[in-house]
Amino acid sequence: MSEQDRRAELARLVIQILDDWEVEPEDQPKLLGLPDKTRARALNRYRQGDPLPDDAATEQRLSYLLSIQKALQTVLPHNAAMTRYWVTSPNPRFANRSPLDVMLANGLAGMEQVVEVLTGRGEW
Repeated sequence: MSEQDRRAELARLVIQILDDWEVEPEDQPKLLGLPDKTRARALNRYRQGDPLPDDAATEQRLSYLLSIQKALQTVLPHNAAMTRYWVTSPNPRFANRSPLDVMLANGLAGMEQVVEVLTGRGEW
């Protein structure tokens, strides 16, 4: 698989994860580190296989999102609805904000915080 193909597949996968979590289309660019004015049309291109930007910040965001999904699948292997619920519901570990709200408000630092909680390295 070429690097371009790998990045395209990664884009499809991460957009699918955000869709599965029911992240609003206007919030998806924030999580991906894309410009605020990114339109739904651009997100559709990523769904269809256009690669996301090739830069370190985007790669880090993708890594965090994939780590969160993997951890959730490990903890909740048979219940995709609970995965969505965990991401979008208030959580005492995040001062009663949802993990999604933490990620949207704090960007990379919020994503890292969510990963740390899920992997047992963060504050409980």
